Amino acid sequence: MTELDRYRADIDRADMELIDLLARRFMYARRIGEIKKRMGIPVVQSDRFGEILSSRKRYAIDAGLSEKFTEDFLELIHSESVRIQKETSGTD
Repeated sequence: MTELDRYRADIDRADMELIDLLARRFMYARRIGEIKKRMGIPVVQSDRFGEILSSRKRYAIDAGLSEKFTEDFLELIHSESVRIQKETSGTD
């Protein structure tokens, strides 16, 4: 195995870990959707997303990720979480 092959294998493992983490995160989003439905809380709460965006963006930038990538990534995760919660709660 060459050095290149080893790094590619590392990337493959990291990709699988990312997918597992995202699946776990969306499981939590589903559970939150169930709680919001029971409590009559709206799915979208902009203040909460603002807090998440701000704190995660700082953390990601400190970890060496670009601000643009981090914003795009967090927006995608948020959109999917909202979709899951709406699906779970039966709202549009």
